[in-house]
Amino acid sequence: MAKRPSYYRSAFDILAPLYDLGIWFIGLLFGGENNLRRQVVEALPGIDLKPTPNIKVLEICCGTATISLMAAEKGAWVYGLDISRGMLTVAAEKAQEKQSKLRLVQADAAYIPFQAGFFDSAAVSMGLHEMPFDVTRTILKEIKRILKDNARLVIFDYHKAEGFTGFLQKIFFVFAEHETAREFINADLQKELREAGFKKFERKLLAKGALQRVTVNA
Repeated sequence: MAKRPSYYRSAFDILAPLYDLGIWFIGLLFGGENNLRRQVVEALPGIDLKPTPNIKVLEICCGTATISLMAAEKGAWVYGLDISRGMLTVAAEKAQEKQSKLRLVQADAAYIPFQAGFFDSAAVSMGLHEMPFDVTRTILKEIKRILKDNARLVIFDYHKAEGFTGFLQKIFFVFAEHETAREFINADLQKELREAGFKKFERKLLAKGALQRVTVNA
């Protein structure tokens, strides 16, 4: 069992059975959950209409593994990593129901238990804002380590919105997020990724600037 870091919130385990329902409701505010998750899967190379055989994909902070399962359906060898046993229990039930060969790993994203250069691509969706940014820096370096040269990382998370959308985002954060989310949207993600060794930064804004999909190459 992975050792839980000091910032870990046990609510992830307690609320795991209701997590998918909650994400579905929140997704309605941003154009629908499935549409948002497809933004991540479609940005992963090698799992499109003509999947690359035996491509290995890692989803970090996979939660209940909805994105991992979507990628696995495309024919990729997908590994879902999360530190929450509760989340992974739900993920395993979903994988069994879909008869998926998804591989689930309980581990701290700051210490990814795979050898260097093991994965062809990686994704982290709505996970980085949940932890202090000094931990995020460590995670980005770990992801760079386990990716092959020129492999892609897809990050899907909050973006600091402006105007009325920014006002609504601030209210949402007060009731639904922690200080780490505010720290995340105020950080220079492009700079942090560059310092972690990534290149070819591209950003796509969604939900009127409240969300972002970032792709970089290792």
